[in-house]
Amino acid sequence: MRAVKSGEAEGEQDGARACDPCSELILSDKFAPAALPDVCAPRLRTVDAIERASRKRFVYVAAPAGSGKTISTLLWIEQAKRSTVWIGLDRYDDVPSVFYKLLATGLYSTQPENAAMRAMLVDPSFSASPVEHAMRLVEAMQRPQRRSAVVFDDFHLIENREIVKSLPSVLRLLPSTFAVLLLSRTPPPNAWRESDAETAPTVLGASELAFSKDEIRQYYNALGRFPTPSEVNKLHTATEGWAIGVAALAKAGPAASLEHGRMLEHYFAEQVWSTWDDDLRAFCLATSIADEFDGELARLLTGRDDAIEVMGGLARTNTFLMRLHGDTYRFHHLFLDFLRQKAECERTDHAELCKRAAEHFRVRGDYTRALRFWLESGEFGGMDTYLVLFLFENNRGSVADYADFLRTLDIDALPDSAYRECPPLRVLAAWFAYLTSQRERFEYHLDELYRALPRIAASDPRFVEFAILAYSVDHRTTIIEKAKRFGFFARFVKRFTPEGLATKIASFTHNLPYPHRSNLDYSAIALEKGGMDLLGRTFSPLLGTEWRYIYPLIPACFDYERNRLSEALSGFESTQAALIPENKEDGRLCVMLMKHATLWQLGRAAEADSALAELATYAAGEAPHFLPNLKAYRAKLALFGADEDAARTWLDEYFVTETNHIELVRVFQHFTTARALVVLGRASEAEALIERLLAFGRDFNRPLDAGEAGALKASLLWASGRTDEAVHALAEALVTLGPYGFMRVVADEGASVVPVLEHLAEQGEPHVRAGSAPNGFGADGAPDSAFVGQVLAAARERAQRFCGMTARFGESEQTVALSPQQKLMVELLSRGMKKPEIAQRTGLSLSTVKSHMGALYQKLGVHSAMDAVLKARELGLVE
Repeated sequence: MRAVKSGEAEGEQDGARACDPCSELILSDKFAPAALPDVCAPRLRTVDAIERASRKRFVYVAAPAGSGKTISTLLWIEQAKRSTVWIGLDRYDDVPSVFYKLLATGLYSTQPENAAMRAMLVDPSFSASPVEHAMRLVEAMQRPQRRSAVVFDDFHLIENREIVKSLPSVLRLLPSTFAVLLLSRTPPPNAWRESDAETAPTVLGASELAFSKDEIRQYYNALGRFPTPSEVNKLHTATEGWAIGVAALAKAGPAASLEHGRMLEHYFAEQVWSTWDDDLRAFCLATSIADEFDGELARLLTGRDDAIEVMGGLARTNTFLMRLHGDTYRFHHLFLDFLRQKAECERTDHAELCKRAAEHFRVRGDYTRALRFWLESGEFGGMDTYLVLFLFENNRGSVADYADFLRTLDIDALPDSAYRECPPLRVLAAWFAYLTSQRERFEYHLDELYRALPRIAASDPRFVEFAILAYSVDHRTTIIEKAKRFGFFARFVKRFTPEGLATKIASFTHNLPYPHRSNLDYSAIALEKGGMDLLGRTFSPLLGTEWRYIYPLIPACFDYERNRLSEALSGFESTQAALIPENKEDGRLCVMLMKHATLWQLGRAAEADSALAELATYAAGEAPHFLPNLKAYRAKLALFGADEDAARTWLDEYFVTETNHIELVRVFQHFTTARALVVLGRASEAEALIERLLAFGRDFNRPLDAGEAGALKASLLWASGRTDEAVHALAEALVTLGPYGFMRVVADEGASVVPVLEHLAEQGEPHVRAGSAPNGFGADGAPDSAFVGQVLAAARERAQRFCGMTARFGESEQTVALSPQQKLMVELLSRGMKKPEIAQRTGLSLSTVKSHMGALYQKLGVHSAMDAVLKARELGLVE
């Protein structure tokens, strides 16, 4: 049952009304179970199976369409006399903010006087942190006096990993009087099946729902038909107990085909469709464009003023139309498929019907569904108005959630003709590809957008501003190069949005914590004298008042990356002073986080703790969408000390899911996940994720991401004993970072990266150049020995405070097994010999001695000759 669509759930209705957000949304009958058909089999065996399963509270019913999941569950509800919240899902609900708004609204509908639940539901920040809000709402529930249930119908449409991972934790908070049923066409997620016995759902399959021979006989008898035992056997064989097949054959009469694959087609065509007059057929074909429809939408689609009466009559006489709530109905999925095939064959004007539906939802202020239906029409001319409303009038939560929501629009499937008829669609397509880091698609849409810019400008000037935002994050050129070509776009803008379109419709940082490596890596500014002033003359109008603090903020971030911490702290304090009340939450968060990071690096613990507490309080109260990244930041700090509990806690977070693709909006969290995997010794998983992060940094011209991934890779490879690979990986990272003089992303790995830096400094590498340059890098862009030395010094300072993420790597080995050469090395070291002396004594080359030393240090988990001797004595390897 549908209750609150995405547009209804949030500000998409604001354009039509500004009334109490609960007055039209919170209606208990929207979540009431549908009525049972007048005649249905009692299904005692199936109802008993559901009742027994419900005693464990969580029941997952997995069976194909037409298996009787809905009717069986309704029968159980009736027999169990449970107060029930019924939530019907569609593919557009596969977004955390939309899904949890549905659940929260349904639960609140059972306790409409509960002020605490209401406060959570109407909180403007619900969409920014839907899981947390849903949990608080559930915790605020009063224990119902009678047994209750929550039913999720069509749960197979939910594939979002954050929803799948978080839902069990939310549902476990429900009062113990609640049972939860999830009706799906697919098996439960693997993670659910592998959970412990207390929390794993009881799974019922098609076999538990299938009609037995006795149930077939009882159902036929209820319909006034009395088949013989032989006929019952044939019916059971033909249908295999498939519920909708049994129902179809029962109503079709003796002449019905018993061929399993054609029984429904025969029934729908011969026993339903052929009995209707042309007007009723036309009514059903028109309404079949919608997954569900109310009386007003049905009237607009069919032109019939008696639409509500027609729908009521169909529901009473035909089990394939079901009333959901009020005057809202839906066809059974299989019958809906039949109708849509008929509509295609009979050439119903699908485009016109979709456009009527689009206008219906536009008037209601549901701009999301309005755009969906216009896209579904396949006629893309004239949709500019709908696109404007969707892009500029909707309220949004987190950027990650917005990216998930855009995915439900299936933008990648739009034909080329869509962009020819509606050029501004390029803006939406490019933005979606950017947020989801589809590099080739992003580049393609950008190039087409540039070519179509004059036509886009003719539609609405705001589209051009949106296009400039897309241009600003084109990774193929630096922000400085784009600023120098800004005039190409600016000539199409007569007047910029006063408050700054970039922060009105999006987030300057895309909710990421480091502003200089957020929506774009801004490192190129560090190499351009007057770079920030150039941006002020070009892109600043898109940022509105945010530019006041961005101007001092970015240079301060560069000081931080160059380990000029005192200068950085001064810059962040100046940035804080530049903030004004109108500035957005994301900017404030970045300033607060960078200030904490600097204080923490400086070892000013008390001030750092105070700054972090202030940041946490602000995020929880004003910017809950930032909480996942704040958790990632705190976990990162703990992981520098190889905190295994912090690693496990992080990986258990609902928003931390496995991925084969790095998306910009979650990249900061992916770095924390990589560290957690390293700390827990899950080397192969960590290396695969780090390689993806490295490719992401390179593909999107993000030197700081590439540099950090390179440092992680080098640390992991060194801990794994792959010395040469580790040195090469770190050298590549330093080549990337050297031109900017950035060292913190490497030095932060401390004890984990020190031995690699030492090896690189002592032995050299083709990528390292001897000499000393003013900024720590040579004219050819390669880091020189002086730069390596600076990074090493900073890493050693860090190593004095933290053991490094690889400190416990391979700790499970109870003994340290040294090779004969490694034993010889440590014995000679214990006698006070240096590497050149050892080389002379053993007859080995100096490079071979260094290689043996590196392997020795790795096995002992140390970074110097003195520590190696002490560790070896501790382990009894030398006297």
